[in-house]
Amino acid sequence: MSMPVIAEGTPPTRLVFTFPEDWRVSKFDASSFYRDRVQWLEGMKAVDILAAHDDLLQLIEIKDFRGHSRQNLAKQQNGRLLNDVAKKFVDTFAAMIGAKRLGLEEFAPFYTLLCTREEAKVEVILFLERDLSEKALRHYKLTLADLTLKLRHLMSAYNVRCRVLDRRHLPASTPWKVK
Repeated sequence: MSMPVIAEGTPPTRLVFTFPEDWRVSKFDASSFYRDRVQWLEGMKAVDILAAHDDLLQLIEIKDFRGHSRQNLAKQQNGRLLNDVAKKFVDTFAAMIGAKRLGLEEFAPFYTLLCTREEAKVEVILFLERDLSEKALRHYKLTLADLTLKLRHLMSAYNVRCRVLDRRHLPASTPWKVK
């Protein structure tokens, strides 16, 4: 069994996520189920990665603003970024219900945790790479902690844990890695 690897973006700013080999992982927004059956519904969106291990389901949305941080500053400040990301999480929840009803085994590890295992932990993660300095981000109140609180508020109806992460602040306890 090999370690699941998912690449997002194009060089030179490509991010490569490597998961432990006992994790189930899907590049969900590139799956044929999403492209052929979900995306056609106007306005539907999806997260980049679904990851499952034991009683943990993680929905990971990746935003890489390196080289474009200044252009994306307004989007971060006015809340559009977090609203767009929250919609991706909610739309992915809806898609998982569809996958369950269709009996799509490829997504069983994910929809089982989301829909039928009450003890399961569900985390929604915005992985946000930026090249602005910490001082600038604090000035704009756009630190990872500030964004996490705002995302938690947006997702409060779903009883999920919310985190906004980047490579510089990835907790050592995180089982997957990003290069």
